[in-house]
Amino acid sequence: MAHESFAAADRQGKARCFPFRETDQPHGAETVPRDGFYVCIALPYKLLSLTVHILFVSSEFHPHAKSGGLADAVAALAKALVKRGHRVTVVLPRYASVETTAFTDLRIPVGVPLGYREEWIGVFQGAHDGVELYLIDHEALLARPGIYGPSASSAYEDNLRRFSLLSRGALQIAMALGWSPRIIHSHDWPTALTPLFHRAFYGETSLAGAGTVFSIHNFGYQGWYPARDAENTGLSSQQLDEAGLVAEGEVNLVRGALRTAGRIVAVSPRYAREIQTAPYGFGLQGEAAGRADHLRGILNGIDDEEWDPETDRSIAANFSRHDLSGKGVCKRTLQHEFGLPRNEEIPLVGMVTRLTEQKGIGALFGPGHGSLYRVCTELPLQFVFLGSGEVWCEEEIRKLAERLPNFSAIIGYDHALAHRIEAGCDFFLMPSTYEPCGLNQMYAMRYGTIPIVTATGGLADTVDEETGFLIRRYSPEGIFLALHEAVRTFLNRKDRIRRMQDLGMSRDFRWDGSAAAYEDVYRELITPNG
Repeated sequence: MAHESFAAADRQGKARCFPFRETDQPHGAETVPRDGFYVCIALPYKLLSLTVHILFVSSEFHPHAKSGGLADAVAALAKALVKRGHRVTVVLPRYASVETTAFTDLRIPVGVPLGYREEWIGVFQGAHDGVELYLIDHEALLARPGIYGPSASSAYEDNLRRFSLLSRGALQIAMALGWSPRIIHSHDWPTALTPLFHRAFYGETSLAGAGTVFSIHNFGYQGWYPARDAENTGLSSQQLDEAGLVAEGEVNLVRGALRTAGRIVAVSPRYAREIQTAPYGFGLQGEAAGRADHLRGILNGIDDEEWDPETDRSIAANFSRHDLSGKGVCKRTLQHEFGLPRNEEIPLVGMVTRLTEQKGIGALFGPGHGSLYRVCTELPLQFVFLGSGEVWCEEEIRKLAERLPNFSAIIGYDHALAHRIEAGCDFFLMPSTYEPCGLNQMYAMRYGTIPIVTATGGLADTVDEETGFLIRRYSPEGIFLALHEAVRTFLNRKDRIRRMQDLGMSRDFRWDGSAAAYEDVYRELITPNG
C-alpha cells in the first residue's frame, strides 16, 4: 500500500500506509504504529485523510498578490490540497499592495543570511480558504508597489536579492516557528533557489527530511542576472558551481532548481515534453531532458467555486449548461460596458492577457503587420480587450481602439471585469507563441465561451476541435484564418456552436484531480523506494 496513490486508496476505501514522524498527527482516522508507519484503518473518504504538512514558497497568491496565472494556480492548488486533508502553509512577500488588516504581526524578527549582509524580516500571519498564510515583511526590499518591477514591462535591478530573501526567508521562518514540513514546494523562477538553499544550509535541521518540489509555470522566465550578483545568494563558489547556477557570465536561477529539486513539475503534460526541446527550453532543454525521470507534467485546474456561471456574483446574470439565457444578458451588458452596440447576432470576441510577446501580441497587434486591424475591418464581429504590459503594445491598442468602431479596450486589469468578459463573449482568443498551461481557456469553456487558441502546451492539452478553434500556424494569417472560421461557424452553424458550448461546459477542470496527481509526486519523495 505504501506505493499506492492517495486518491486511489481513498476511492477504493482501503487502509493506507504512510510514513510519519512522531510529531506528525494523522487526521481523521484510527491509527496504529507499525514499522515506522501509521496504518490507517479504512474509513469514509472525508475521515480517511492524513495530514501532511506542505510548505509552499511563492511570489504570488490570489487574492493578495497577483500579476498573472501564477497567483491563481498556487492559491487553487493549496486550497485543493487542504480540502484533501493536508496542512498547507504558504510564504510570500508583503508587497506594498498587500492589505495586512486581516493578518497578525507576529513581532518576531527573523535573520536571513544573504552573502555580505544579514537581512532581518518581520512575519505576518493570516489564512485564506483554510490555507495558512505568512507574509515576509522587509520594508526596503519587498514593500514596493510592484511585484517584479515598477511597471508591468520593467523589473527591479535588485530582484535577485529580493527573491533570494523570499526563498531563504521562508526556510528561516519555518525554523523559527518550529515547522517540520514533509514537502517544500516552490513555484517558478522567483523561488527557484529554495531547493538549493534547502540542500546547502538545512541538512542538519528539522527541515532536513523534507522533500523538495519545483514547479515550472513558465520556462521562458528563468531568473537571469549578471554573475557578479551571485554574491546576493550567500552561496559559496563551490555551491554555485555544483548547482550550475552561474554559467557563461550570468546567473540562471532555474538551472539551479533543475539540478537540486527532488521532483520537477511542469504545469501541463505537453509542456513537460516541450521544455525538453528547443525553442521551448530557452537554453535549458538539455538540463530538463537530463532530469526527465524526475520531471512530471500535471495540468493546472481551475477554482470551480469562484469560476461558476451559476453562482458568479460578478456577472450580469447567472446561467448554466442547460439554460444559457443568462449568457445573452451577460453579452448585452458587456457590449454596453465597452461602448459597443448591443447585438446578440454579431459574434463578440474577448481577450484578457498580459501584453508580452509570449501571448502573441506581435502577430496580433504589431504596427503595420498585426492581424487585429484586418480582423476588425474584414470580419463581422466585435472585439473587447483587457490587459496591460509592453508600452508599445498598450499605445498601439489605444490607437486601434480610436480607429476601429468594433474594437474596444481597457488598459489595466480588473478581476471582476475579467469574469464578465469570460461570461459575456462568444469567443475567447489566446494566440500564444507558447503556453505552459493557460487558465483562461478553461474559464472560457466553463462559461460557454468558445476558445480560439494556438495548438501548443496546455492549450493543446485542454482544447480540441470539438470544444474550440485552433490556430494551426502562429502568424498574423494563422490568427485571421482561425477567427474567420469561428465567425463563419457562428453565423451559419448555430447547431455546431451550441454543441461546442455544451461539450466545453461539461469538461471537468477542477483541481481535485490535479491535487491527487501532486499527492503522487509528494509520495515519491517521502515513501521508501518511491
